[in-house]
Amino acid sequence: AIAPDRRTDLMAPGRSPESGSSCSRSGSEEDQPLVTVVRAELVRGHRPVVVSEVPVYIGLKDQDGRQFEDKGNCPNVKYRWLRGPVVKPCYYHPHKMSQIKDVGRTHLCFCSKECFLKGYHEIPKNLWATKDDTEKQELIAEWTEVANTRSYCPSKEDIDRPLRLEITPLVKGGSKSRTGGMTITTGTVIPTPQEARCRRTLMNKNAATYDGTSLLNGAEWLTKQFKVMNWNVLADLYANESVYPYCEKWALNWTWRKHLIMKELKSMAVDIITLQEVQKDAFDEWFRPQLHEAGYEGVFQQKKRDPIFHRGKYTAEGCATFYKTTRFRRVEKQVIDYDKETSTEIRGAGLEFENDRCLQRLSKGNIALVVVLEDLQIKASPNSGQAGENGGHCLVVVNTHILCDPSSSDVKLWQSYLLVNALRKMNWHTLPLLLAGDFNSTPDSAVYDFLKNAYVPDGHEDLRHDPSGLLSRFRLQMRHDLALTTAYAKCTGAEAKFTNYTEDFKGTLDYIWFSPEALHVVAVTQVDEEGELKKEHALPSSNRPSDHVSLVATFVFKEEDEQKAQARHAMSAHQYHHMTGFTAQGGGWGYES
Repeated sequence: AIAPDRRTDLMAPGRSPESGSSCSRSGSEEDQPLVTVVRAELVRGHRPVVVSEVPVYIGLKDQDGRQFEDKGNCPNVKYRWLRGPVVKPCYYHPHKMSQIKDVGRTHLCFCSKECFLKGYHEIPKNLWATKDDTEKQELIAEWTEVANTRSYCPSKEDIDRPLRLEITPLVKGGSKSRTGGMTITTGTVIPTPQEARCRRTLMNKNAATYDGTSLLNGAEWLTKQFKVMNWNVLADLYANESVYPYCEKWALNWTWRKHLIMKELKSMAVDIITLQEVQKDAFDEWFRPQLHEAGYEGVFQQKKRDPIFHRGKYTAEGCATFYKTTRFRRVEKQVIDYDKETSTEIRGAGLEFENDRCLQRLSKGNIALVVVLEDLQIKASPNSGQAGENGGHCLVVVNTHILCDPSSSDVKLWQSYLLVNALRKMNWHTLPLLLAGDFNSTPDSAVYDFLKNAYVPDGHEDLRHDPSGLLSRFRLQMRHDLALTTAYAKCTGAEAKFTNYTEDFKGTLDYIWFSPEALHVVAVTQVDEEGELKKEHALPSSNRPSDHVSLVATFVFKEEDEQKAQARHAMSAHQYHHMTGFTAQGGGWGYES
């Protein structure tokens, strides 16, 4: 008892060549359309979303043969949007539109033959739907006009219904032509993404000063805390079916994902946001205005790469950092250009003869965005070296995206070396440091060891991969004194199990590093369990808009006396052996003996 596919012809998503009797090309010159529709299609299999304009491309050709895109300004064509009958979602996959309805047994809808057979044999009778007397009527239901404009934003009344756009050229005199038109039919309309899911907060029960005094003294820390969120949001440039074949096309579409991303950003109520893979156009048109309404200001820096032509315009992606203006003010912004730093290092080492080979290998366009913020609520001691112009605690926030290529572990380590080396030159060593981003490196990588331990052990596997020869040449210089640890490892004893969950890779690549001499991590937000992440096979999915999972950590500034005391106990004998000669002032980023 399988109902016929109700979306064949009239309801199948896509486009039909022409409507009505448009196949006929005969008639007088007066009957010929002033323009002909040569192309009409949805943007990449889009599923329409409530209160989000349906993205369509309309290509026209005039009588002189000139082809152009109509964005609603052509007077020689008429548009008409219609709403179709209800098409319920699949019983097993609510994010998928049904293809089949069981009209003889369960009266439920399914997205595939496999789902139908499973439901027919396994769904208990108490879960069957009630026989709908209007089933036959739905199959032949008429379509209702909802708009006569080129653009249309679906309403709540359109949910679970397909839409149809009829494009009709005009002839001289303004009457409708019977030829040259085209029709597009969409999938069913889906609701605006729901509010972001709740995630548990994991308290750092070991949060204490160096002498064991508890940090969590009543609710005092609640008035001093600030929250930081880091997330690679997956640029639309990279969200395509060839990379994520398991994800529904409409769930990959930016018009769907951007709403989910924004809801999650706002739901976390954080004070500082560091994002990676933010497109310049998305920053200008979506992130900055939306977050401005929520009380944030932001800065953006694109990668040093040539713009890519994408959806009708050139764009590039990069890093964006936002901060709550009621809590922080921006003191300074700087950019660390890894390619520029590479050139400087190579010339400084006298490797001019190897310039081309080294630069080609190491110049990938990655950057780090550095912002200095001053706290508007928490004051710093005037003698600490951490006070801003208005006396507030200053904080260095670094946002970076290290190279992704799995075969370039040498480049990742090199970029990490350039990052910490550039930070040391900025002379902000007395200020607390937050270093967040997508490091594209697992906890067993050389990058992780370098940032955590200030050096890479001689026998590390990643050191064997050195095509340019720079790692061996700079081996003795690849040490630092930033004394970093990660928020999740410090708070829970281990990194998040997954921050990236795709079909090809499942693991941890993203971190929020910080200087423990100057900051306490009070809590982190729990990352989703694997069972949740794989509900739709992998990420992204219909309710998780990126292939990465966001990280959220809560911090408080340490008091000046506490910083100095803890700095004296910060180094183990093993670290001291490798770090002799590196010192810094004032309990900032460096170790003290």
